[in-house]
Amino acid sequence: MNTDETRIIQRPPRRPLVLVVGCAAIVGLLGLIAHGEDGVSADAVARKYGFSDNVHVSVSNECLVVESDGIPNHQTAEYPNKDNPNRILKQSYRFVIPLKPHVSEKPVRTPMGPIGVALNGIPFYNQYTGEGKDAVRTEVFDSCCGHPDMRGRYHYHKYPVCVKSPFKDPKGEHSPVIGYAFDGFPICGPNGDDGKPPTNLDECNGHTDEERGYHYHVTAGYPYVIGAYHGEPEKSNLDHGGGRGGHPPGGRRRPPPPPGAPPPPDE
Repeated sequence: MNTDETRIIQRPPRRPLVLVVGCAAIVGLLGLIAHGEDGVSADAVARKYGFSDNVHVSVSNECLVVESDGIPNHQTAEYPNKDNPNRILKQSYRFVIPLKPHVSEKPVRTPMGPIGVALNGIPFYNQYTGEGKDAVRTEVFDSCCGHPDMRGRYHYHKYPVCVKSPFKDPKGEHSPVIGYAFDGFPICGPNGDDGKPPTNLDECNGHTDEERGYHYHVTAGYPYVIGAYHGEPEKSNLDHGGGRGGHPPGGRRRPPPPPGAPPPPDE
């Protein structure tokens, strides 16, 4: 036996480590919170995606990070008042919006609290109060269709329309994007390509066209913004702090929707 012989041990090749992470985790790993896109300033990125000057936006290949203080960029009512005991308070919002939405196998029920964000950094809530009632029919809004909840979060349950509203609909044309749902699909104003409200919206309050792909439309009637998520919502945006708006607390089921409205998707 040759004691000088070198023994060669062959090890099997290592398999690559694959991490499956959500959009929020990717943002955290890459440290994108304060950066723009390909050397472009964050303000320029915000303008590219339609956000107002009061909103900070950063971007990756996977998602947008929308940061806002939650203060409306339009006139509001004086709060508190006889109809609403809450006041508007500055927030530290950080919403993560997927840029490549994944369609869900079935509609996903919207959560309590924010369900999406408008281009001015104000969150959209769904069509329900904390007691499961139709918020638009039972609650009082200011002239721009918003109001604050118990945590001071000014929000919309419906399309914001007022003299100084930042959202405009050109006559005879498709309404522009006014915000994004937390599944990544855009929310447009009320009108379709002919300048009139579309008649083929699904139970989520959206449809598909060749130019825009899938998108939601706000509507004058129920469910007002979105009826459910068409895609998989980004979980980091889910509101775990309670507050009015969203599905009823304590696991209670919502009452039936108004006559003529589609039933809410199953949980």
